[in-house]
Amino acid sequence: MTDSQIWLIIAIAFLILEIITPGFVLANFAVGAIGAAVAAFFGATMVVQLIVFAILCFISFVTIRPILKKTLIKDDKPAFLTGAGAIVGRTTIVTERIPNDLISGRVQIDGDSWQAISEDANPIEVGERVSVVRVDSTIVVVKRL
Repeated sequence: MTDSQIWLIIAIAFLILEIITPGFVLANFAVGAIGAAVAAFFGATMVVQLIVFAILCFISFVTIRPILKKTLIKDDKPAFLTGAGAIVGRTTIVTERIPNDLISGRVQIDGDSWQAISEDANPIEVGERVSVVRVDSTIVVVKRL
C-alpha cells in the first residue's frame, strides 16, 4: 500500500468520525490528510507530507471551520422560545388600567392574566393595544403601540 493510499484511508476515517462528532474538528484533519495524499502521490518525502498535513490542517481550522460553524450551526437562539421569554415582543390588550410604572394594571396574554406596568410611566387605559417589552419576574413591562 502506498503512502497516498494510507493518507486517503486516514482522510476517510476522519470524515466518518466527523459525522459522529459535532464541531467540524475532524473534517479539518481530513483536509490535511487529503493534501498529504496529494503530496505523497507526487513523490514527496514523509517529512514533506507531514508538513503539508500540518499546514493544511491549520489553514482549514482558521478558514473553513468558522465558515462552516457560522452557516451550519446556529447558536444565536433556540428555534422557539418558551416560558416568559416567549411573550416578549407580543402584542396584547390592557384589561385593567395601568396607572404608571410603579402601580401595575393587567394584560391578557394567551388566556393568562399578567400584572403589567408602563415602560414610560404614562397611564395606559383599558382596551389599548400594547407590546410586551420585557418580563421582570411575574410582571410584564409594556409600551403603548
